[in-house]
Amino acid sequence: MLNKIRMLDEKVVVYINKNWKRKYLDYFFIATTYLGSDVFALGFLLAFAIIPVRRIDDFSLYAAIALILISMTVGILKNTVKRKRPFETIIELDSMKIGIDQYSFPSGHTSAAFCIAVTSALVTSGHIVSMVYVFIAMLVAFSRVYLGVHYPSDVISGAFIGSFFAVLVDFVRR
Repeated sequence: MLNKIRMLDEKVVVYINKNWKRKYLDYFFIATTYLGSDVFALGFLLAFAIIPVRRIDDFSLYAAIALILISMTVGILKNTVKRKRPFETIIELDSMKIGIDQYSFPSGHTSAAFCIAVTSALVTSGHIVSMVYVFIAMLVAFSRVYLGVHYPSDVISGAFIGSFFAVLVDFVRR
């Protein structure tokens, strides 16, 4: 089963890399990928923490707690699984090695993006802006594969981890 996932992962990364690569998309996805970075997430939370509205304060607090939990989980998984990144295993890949640490599984950028998106959806009770956050989180996930720094299973796992901890923190809060 794991071998089938690995083969599918490689096929998808190579397909995207060979058929979707465009200079303008390179610029777009480089910018997009940073929307899942630790620096962006912390800046985003700090910006919302200073707005004097109760729901936004809740959002900042719960997202911060969930981000701490995903950071620990992602770190443990990366150092346990030690999966090499696509550009290290697929020779013909034209990748952009930005926003990376040593290991590929799971995607920390995707985890952070989905954590913020799902926390937003839970705190705002499904307000339309939450759909925008989820769409941006999906773009962050795709950007990681497009840039050749993650496999699809890395970003799917990252999306699950970020969403799981956002829901868990919300469940404990209630």
